[in-house]
Amino acid sequence: MAGGISKNSRRLGQNDKSLMSRWGGVIKMKSVMENGKLKHVAYCEKSGNTARKPKDLM
Repeated sequence: MAGGISKNSRRLGQNDKSLMSRWGGVIKMKSVMENGKLKHVAYCEKSGNTARKPKDLM
């Protein structure tokens, strides 16, 4: 493995890396039930902005 953590071992609390938004908050993921469908959205803890992908908040 080329220096880093594998995608399968990324779990909450095991690594100290976290995604930061452009507003300075931490980006978290959550699941929302909408019209009978489960959707995953990313949100910024500081500003409360949401997006479909974490990359959209960076």
